[in-house]
Amino acid sequence: MAKRFKKAMIPTALAVLSLALLPVQGTMAQGLDKVKMKGQEANSAKHGTLLGHKAGNEKVQLTLSLKLQHADQIDSFIADLYDPASPNYKKFLTTDQWASKFGPAQSDVDSVLSYVKSNGLTVTEISKDQQFVTVEGKASQIESAFGVTLNNYKNAKGESYFANSDAPVVPSAIANVVTGVYGLSSEAVAHRNAKPASPYVAGKPNNLQPNVGSGPTGGYTPTELRNAYDIAPAISAGYNGTGQTVALFELDGYVQSNITTYVNNYSLGSPTPTKVLVDGYSGAAGSGQGEVELDIEVVNAIAPKANTIVYEGPNTDAGVLDTYKKIANDNKAQVVSISWGLCEPNNSASSMSSLHTVFQQMATQGQSVFAAAGDDGAYDCGDTKLSVDNPADDTYVTGVGGTNLTLSGSSYGSEKVWGTSSNKSGGGGGLSTVYSKPSWQTGPGVTNSYSNGMRQVPDVSAVADPATGYSIYSAGSWVVYGGTSCAAPLWAGIAALNNNYAASNGKSNLGQANPTLYAMFNTTQTYNAYHDVTSGTNLYYPATSGYDLATGIGTPDAWNLIRDINSGTTPPPPSSELITNGGFESGSTGWTESSSGAYELVDTSKPHAGTHSAYLCGYNNCTDSIYQTVTIPATAASATLSMYTYVSTTETSHAYDYLKIQLRNTSNTVLSTLQTLSDATASGWVKQTFDVSSYKGQTIRVYLLGTNDSSNATSFYVDDVSLQYN
Repeated sequence: MAKRFKKAMIPTALAVLSLALLPVQGTMAQGLDKVKMKGQEANSAKHGTLLGHKAGNEKVQLTLSLKLQHADQIDSFIADLYDPASPNYKKFLTTDQWASKFGPAQSDVDSVLSYVKSNGLTVTEISKDQQFVTVEGKASQIESAFGVTLNNYKNAKGESYFANSDAPVVPSAIANVVTGVYGLSSEAVAHRNAKPASPYVAGKPNNLQPNVGSGPTGGYTPTELRNAYDIAPAISAGYNGTGQTVALFELDGYVQSNITTYVNNYSLGSPTPTKVLVDGYSGAAGSGQGEVELDIEVVNAIAPKANTIVYEGPNTDAGVLDTYKKIANDNKAQVVSISWGLCEPNNSASSMSSLHTVFQQMATQGQSVFAAAGDDGAYDCGDTKLSVDNPADDTYVTGVGGTNLTLSGSSYGSEKVWGTSSNKSGGGGGLSTVYSKPSWQTGPGVTNSYSNGMRQVPDVSAVADPATGYSIYSAGSWVVYGGTSCAAPLWAGIAALNNNYAASNGKSNLGQANPTLYAMFNTTQTYNAYHDVTSGTNLYYPATSGYDLATGIGTPDAWNLIRDINSGTTPPPPSSELITNGGFESGSTGWTESSSGAYELVDTSKPHAGTHSAYLCGYNNCTDSIYQTVTIPATAASATLSMYTYVSTTETSHAYDYLKIQLRNTSNTVLSTLQTLSDATASGWVKQTFDVSSYKGQTIRVYLLGTNDSSNATSFYVDDVSLQYN
């Protein structure tokens, strides 16, 4: 059969039309219609004292974020991916598959590239899925291209930076393509969520007791942390993180000799971390060195044989996004730990939206993401207003709060919420004002007196109070650190142990953790997986029985949690499958197809999952069909046929084009038309389900028939066909 090419030519033609609206030599001053970027207010200019205009010949690098294709389908795709009853359960995408399925349309990419090049800017990098485009040019060129003025400023800390004094604008022709322009400011945007313990000096006033724990200067050691959270049995059983990789998101550098000292002192035998530098970052250790080193060391303490990749980028809005995107597109790590954040009200809507798409990508690829929920209790902005930390607030991130941990001998004793009023510190938690409460966030306590239908943070917790902190070696000395940036890598280490256990027992990786963590919380399990923290407050929200806005579900009993999760990570199919190659990943194998236009009906135009689907019609006077013959056993108690359909049409009046889902016998006689879709029912991917139990004992054809009339074509896509019986 001929391969269908004419559909791929249509976007190119549209791109040519769009480019006709762009200037040939390009500046914004040429009378081109301009649109102000939404959610990109020039806030950095308000944070400092104006020093003067930025020199026009200075180089500036920007990252442009582009609109994804089928963005409205991503959430439902992910929900299906993490539904144990779905045939797509944990069929994670590769980065290439993500790019093919959701990456920006090539015509959109071409339009943006044409515009920036016409303004004299150089394209230095395009992300693998083409969502992020990095460009470079003189400050004067940047100002002209995006209608901004770049000035130099100095903030209250004496730090110098440049920033735009007005919101960027883009031509109307690409305004619905470019979702963000980042790099117009060099102001540091993220704070680290680590708290060093104040040193205890006998006889001097101090709000801390002598540091608990057996570290050289106090602080809990790897052994004490493992005993407290029931991690030791997993490691004793051989599940120590072997074969797993944890990515650390960092905005500073580290010194390897400090990591080596820690690993050797505690006889961990951990692999040497791998460093990946983003956006030309030097990798030099700066004021955030302690943050980076504690992240590496806590992962080593919990999952000593896991590989660690330390991604380091500059602390700017562009650097933050580019570093996250690098982790996603590399897709080398099954687990991601984040100890840096920004209070939600201080982050731009545009930045959070672009970052959210990166976390969506990670979820489709099966990457677990754990982020510190913040160290300012319920007041993440450090003022008197209730707020939460981003990205711990994101629905595809597991937010990790903080506790004060007391041991009983060498084992778990008790915990209370970390909340220290004297210095206004505590585990972050509260209600997002941006993200709605996701469907998986349910259970005792989730509906509480503060509930308002918004995302609740944190999801889980672990020890974070500096008064019961971690033994860390950093900057050439032993220190005690607390903060939720210790709790996040602790949970990331547990996830690595879980994946090690899963791989050894033929199970699936954890992937996006929250649906599973809440499922363990809401259903009766073989083991008790969580410690319910019920005392203390995070300066506002109290700990209560069940879920609360101070500690989330609670803290882990890791060995119990791992065994609970993997008793059902990849459950046996709920029934026997009769359809062969229902996802069309093996082409037309198992199927019989016919096309009046002599087209191959299985291609990569628009898959629901994986890389292929069946594509019927899309051309005038079409009659396309594809079917598979199956026999439903007479002993079947029930039988269910399901599939996903997608209808796209150019018809302006209805209905003239049809897709019929039929059952036929082997003589091709129609037994039943289960459903008829038409150009009048155009929509994105929709799951269709039919009870076909009445056909047990019969050999039938699952038959898909597409027809188009003589004008205004309609395309019908079908994927993930399944016929299961019990």
